[in-house]
Amino acid sequence: MIMKRPNIILISIDTLRADHLSCYGYERITTPHIDRLAGEGVLFTNAYSTAVWTPPAHASMLTGLYPNAHGVIHQNRLGDDFPTVAEILQRSGYQTAGFVNNSQVGELVGLSRGHDDFYEIWRGLSKEQIVKRAIYNARRFAGYTDHGASETNKLIFHWLTKKWKRGKPFYMFIHHIDAHNPLKAPRPFRFKYLTESLRKQVDMAKIWKIADNPLVCFTDDLELNEAEIEAVTCLYDEEINYVDCKIGELVDYLAHMKLLDHSLLIVTADHGEHLGEHNLYSHVASLYEPIVHIPLILRYPRELASEAASDQPVQHIDLLPTILEVGGSDEGYKLNGAGRNLFECLNGEEASRILFAEWEGRIPYFVRNKLQGVRNHPLVERFRNQLWMARWGSFKLIADSKGHFELYNLDEDPQEQVNLYGKASTIFDQLRNALEDWRNSGASPVTSRSYDYEDETLRKHLKALGYL
Repeated sequence: MIMKRPNIILISIDTLRADHLSCYGYERITTPHIDRLAGEGVLFTNAYSTAVWTPPAHASMLTGLYPNAHGVIHQNRLGDDFPTVAEILQRSGYQTAGFVNNSQVGELVGLSRGHDDFYEIWRGLSKEQIVKRAIYNARRFAGYTDHGASETNKLIFHWLTKKWKRGKPFYMFIHHIDAHNPLKAPRPFRFKYLTESLRKQVDMAKIWKIADNPLVCFTDDLELNEAEIEAVTCLYDEEINYVDCKIGELVDYLAHMKLLDHSLLIVTADHGEHLGEHNLYSHVASLYEPIVHIPLILRYPRELASEAASDQPVQHIDLLPTILEVGGSDEGYKLNGAGRNLFECLNGEEASRILFAEWEGRIPYFVRNKLQGVRNHPLVERFRNQLWMARWGSFKLIADSKGHFELYNLDEDPQEQVNLYGKASTIFDQLRNALEDWRNSGASPVTSRSYDYEDETLRKHLKALGYL
């Protein structure tokens, strides 16, 4: 059924760095289904996060605002004054649904607002569902359970067949967390890349410890050799390959229902992940490329040609104006002048644009709990050090709250090994001034109360993800 206004489907994959997708040139064919979407739409090669952990990045994605404007940093909820894309589309006549696998993108943080139906899949089965829990536990013991992607698809298929009002356009927000630790893909994806030969070369107890929570590399002062880094990387890639399979199932279902070609489909990520680069792991206290360079793919046959690619600089804040343009509503966009409609970016006129990102200087709860009773630990100072990024053309500046600077030419130095600070004064001055202007332009957002972690189910969930 052809709609006057298209359906809009936004898929966010937690902790997915761009350079581990095969459509972005990765040597492993990790994402054949996402590759297919890229081949049928537009792949943005220079897409960047605005922040390097889940709440602020998703808040930017769903409000079109930088973190220094929306204020979702540390433990702040999104303030009621900032409308989400779901709220705006809901008011303009869309039926809205959300499916999330991380509490950090749900009601806890204020990001569930505006959804007619909102499923927090991470909560799992209730204690009353005795039979289902027994089956789940048996499958989990056998290694066949995931982090929610399979249940997500079931709920989406049910929503489309039982709850969606045919003829009414829908907006759907889907959040997957399988690429986030703990890294243990379900069978048969487990050990698809981490072969028996490689497993024999490493201490698998150490590998599983890191896969469970890579922050132990900081707290336990662990060093990894090349084989160990490759082992962890294989586990990461297996999770990516699995969630790609689940996205493929969703796309096939949409095609079966004749909805795919009448929908704007967006695939992106909140941030990436370090796998040993700069001797870093996880996604904390860094603004290097493995963390901020994210995938972004748009499929919309009504307007976009297939097999297209754009090297224009784009960010999370561009999603809201793009979605509102397609959905026929610009309500609320006046709150932010920084975001661009991605369709306009395709005309090649945005090359001079400067992108910004930040790390607000927080100590992860896992690290804080590990260091209880330890005073003046260097990790505390390291994580509290704020970071800001300005990216313009091939140049990227990273500044911190201690007055240190790093300047890189990413065309010549994609691994960010040669700091040009002091050697390219003109570029440095331009980016430093732009960064200062951006920081000074940030509003002093008034957020609602900070959220807490008192709920038992929530604490169990956050502990499993390495937050606690």
